[in-house]
Amino acid sequence: METEVRLPQLSMGMSEAEILEWYFEDGARVEEGQDLVEIEAEKAREVLPAPTGGTLRIKVEPGDVVDVRSVLAVIVGDAP
Repeated sequence: METEVRLPQLSMGMSEAEILEWYFEDGARVEEGQDLVEIEAEKAREVLPAPTGGTLRIKVEPGDVVDVRSVLAVIVGDAP
C-alpha cells in the first residue's frame, strides 16, 4: 500500500512552501509520527510527521517550492 505525503495548507493564506530539509534519505524506513521533512511557508518553519510507516520515496528536493496539496513523497507500506 502507498500513502502520499502531501503539503498541507497550514493557514488560510498559504499557497506554497519551500522544502528545507528531509530528515531521512530516499529509500529509508520511517515510522508513523517520526519527523519527516522541514518546510518554510509564510516565513514560518514547520516539521511534517510521517503519516504512516514504511519505505520513503522522496518526490521533491530541498530548495524546491511546491504548491499546497502537492505530493512531497510516497511511503510504501509493508505487504500484509
